[in-house]
Amino acid sequence: MRAARVVAAIAAVVGWAGLVLQYLVFAQAVGVGLATWRFFGFFTILSNIGVAAIATAIALGRENRLTGPRARLMGLTSIVTVGFVYSLLLRSLWSPQGLQKLADAALHDWTPLLFLAFWALMPHGKLRWRDLKWALTPPALYLGYALGRGAVDGWYPYYFLNPMLRTGAELGFSILGTLTVFAIVAGSAVAVDMRLGRRRTA
Repeated sequence: MRAARVVAAIAAVVGWAGLVLQYLVFAQAVGVGLATWRFFGFFTILSNIGVAAIATAIALGRENRLTGPRARLMGLTSIVTVGFVYSLLLRSLWSPQGLQKLADAALHDWTPLLFLAFWALMPHGKLRWRDLKWALTPPALYLGYALGRGAVDGWYPYYFLNPMLRTGAELGFSILGTLTVFAIVAGSAVAVDMRLGRRRTA
């Protein structure tokens, strides 16, 4: 558990630093008002805020719902999927430089890996298949949130969720595909947790 708290502390520092750096880069580019609005429109940002908060609580030795198995599952599912989807669909679309490159690496690479590492070091065996619904709640809510925001101002954070660039069928496929990836990641995490719990009991 001590090792998990150490890794969690590192994850918290990297996560919060990446978030602050990304906000400053946004603000410098488009101004504070627009930067703030768009900053909270990205699932990457919201996921990093969530896992940084979880990692901070665990590093401080807190025991509450934020540090429980379900919260850790939700955080793991979200941040690992962020890294996977970014690498698969978005990384090749641009080439960040300077501070943006550093923020990009922190939010999409380092934090997912660090969170996965300390999740693996935490106690296991308390998750069940019914807990999948908790892991799928954040992405499901986000999809509605992102589409609603876009309907108001015409800005969509991800091209595969932009109805102006996708047909109705393509948009439906993007939403279904996104939720499927989250379900696969969450299901894998639950399976690993149950297996590790059985091994510990044995």
